[in-house]
Amino acid sequence: MKLNLLFFIVIWASVSRSQKCEDLTLEQEVYMSENIALVQSIGVIGDSVQLQVLKKWKGDSISNQFSLLQESVTSKYFRLDSGKTYLLLWYHGFSIDRCSRTSDYKYVHFEYLLDELFKTHEYVNVPIYDSLKYRKKNVLKTVSGQEFDVKKGKYAFYDIESGEINAFNELPKETSFYYPRRFYIIDTKVETASFIYDVVFAMSKSHQKEIISNDLKKRALQSLFK
Repeated sequence: MKLNLLFFIVIWASVSRSQKCEDLTLEQEVYMSENIALVQSIGVIGDSVQLQVLKKWKGDSISNQFSLLQESVTSKYFRLDSGKTYLLLWYHGFSIDRCSRTSDYKYVHFEYLLDELFKTHEYVNVPIYDSLKYRKKNVLKTVSGQEFDVKKGKYAFYDIESGEINAFNELPKETSFYYPRRFYIIDTKVETASFIYDVVFAMSKSHQKEIISNDLKKRALQSLFK
């Protein structure tokens, strides 16, 4: 399993590096895209990925459910997988360019700019969209697989790179498969003069897992009292 994952990463990286992308502004890319939509992949039939639209900014050529060819891992075009949510920018009838801003939804941080450019954007599936939006904004998963809702507890976040305590919404954004945000539980029920924290987390944005040493734990906890 590890060898297969390593093979996938190496192939994906080599394909990505081979692309020579033009540096377009968001406005330029929006102008050049026939369709812009937030979609959820609901399955694969044959060589096609079945997609349902959750939110649409641009595109009269697509219905609320449609399909696109599932590219191979080594394809020069963007690959869609089942069970994921994507923000897509593409031209109907053509494969999705890897150089576009098309991405897994969790890496997208320009949605509000699309809302400003398109005042009449359409919400197609409000319940699913609201749930995804809420989880993206408020729910974290630790490296051990535990999930926490930042709205339902008192939490502190130690940014390992900066060495500072930050609010959850001020932490570095997750923008890449290679450098995901990783959350580690440092301690629970930590009391300071001002607060009792349910959990203190350490966070890193790295392609490798951190070694949570006693020294790192000490630095994280001491930063609460600065």
